[in-house]
Amino acid sequence: MKTFTVQLAYAAYYSNTVIVEADNLDEALARAVEVANQSPAWSSSDYSGPTFIEAAAEGDDVDLWMDDAVHQLTVPQHFTEDGEGPRVTITVSGGLVQDVAITDGAARVEVRDYDTDGTSDPEAIQTDAEGKGFLLTDWSNRNSAS
Repeated sequence: MKTFTVQLAYAAYYSNTVIVEADNLDEALARAVEVANQSPAWSSSDYSGPTFIEAAAEGDDVDLWMDDAVHQLTVPQHFTEDGEGPRVTITVSGGLVQDVAITDGAARVEVRDYDTDGTSDPEAIQTDAEGKGFLLTDWSNRNSAS
């Protein structure tokens, strides 16, 4: 039987409510972070996240972070702080996206259709970094502007 050294953690959440003035939401959120980071008014929300693995290595009581000779093992995604994350399944039939199914979390999903010939809405064609035109459909299941 092998011996392993494993460092575990959990997130302890703190909150701080601040009031800011701004011209738009993006500016307000940036200012709120700045104001909150300078404020001593943080309080525990009495919630701890799930326990996750930060690092692991084979051996007895090894220094996982300071010993260059230690080979950290790859931690399977489902044991990490982010977990496995959402699964996105895109169903295409006849050259068209028929459905996008998102399970196990929230995800931003953009479908870029480069088959723009004959589109009924040529004003909707966007251009990618390589100058190629595409039609964009957002199939996301979360609210986010970015």
